[in-house]
Amino acid sequence: MILSIPPSIQCQTDAACRLITRVTGDTLRAIHLYGSAVAGGLKPNSDIDLLVTICQPLTEVQRATLMRELLALSSPSGLSAEKRALEVTVVLYSQLVPWRFPPSREMQFGEWLREDICQGIYEPAQQDWDIVLLITQILEASIPLKGEHAERLFTPAPAAQLVKALRYPLDLWQSAADVQGDEYHIVLTLARIWYTLSTGRFTSKNAAADWLLPQLPEDYAATLRAAQREYLGLEKKDWRICCLRSYALWILRKRTSPRSSHKMPQDVCRVAQTAFLNYYLISYHR
Repeated sequence: MILSIPPSIQCQTDAACRLITRVTGDTLRAIHLYGSAVAGGLKPNSDIDLLVTICQPLTEVQRATLMRELLALSSPSGLSAEKRALEVTVVLYSQLVPWRFPPSREMQFGEWLREDICQGIYEPAQQDWDIVLLITQILEASIPLKGEHAERLFTPAPAAQLVKALRYPLDLWQSAADVQGDEYHIVLTLARIWYTLSTGRFTSKNAAADWLLPQLPEDYAATLRAAQREYLGLEKKDWRICCLRSYALWILRKRTSPRSSHKMPQDVCRVAQTAFLNYYLISYHR
């Protein structure tokens, strides 16, 4: 299958590539477009996802320049008709070939960092399990904007390391502050994790919801359906209502039911239930 850049993001993608190429110079190995733009289709609030592979660590000047100048090329979701939010991850090739676990990323830019960047605060290089998921997605569907096709550069991560990477975001959702305001994203992320652990493949959040919905009892399918509709820009949900608490408790019950045909994989559910219950039980009893 030949993938092409959606025309609606061509100019913004080209501008980002020019900036990255200028700043990284001879150390640039590849730039890949991945995510919704090439798998599942861009939705109203979809980011433009770019993975930048370099051969030498970024200097502090390069990091600051990229962060500041990407701000001008990116826009918070829903605020501009011409520009989407950019998410740009920079990795060292030597972290990926051969694999190092957990791998490190040199830099990550996203709209959630806008305020810090405006204040001159730039995240340093750090370990990030999410890199394993990014490479897995890129190997399944991506467009090389610079450099070689992904399958010529990277190798798949071992299955055991992929499971660890899938659990990584769940470990971050341990309090109300961690998830408040991002509920629909979390519901869909859990659906996608469930899909990946069940099938061994990646898919879009929207497709994962379509896959999981027929497997859920209607009461809980309604929660996932509401998250999907918000993701698609069709309806805004008030997540303070009790359906989410019930959904969390259902996950807990299903984890302990060996006969369940809807059972979430156990290695995910133990952490997922904690994340859900910490937030929702606190939310409805304060």
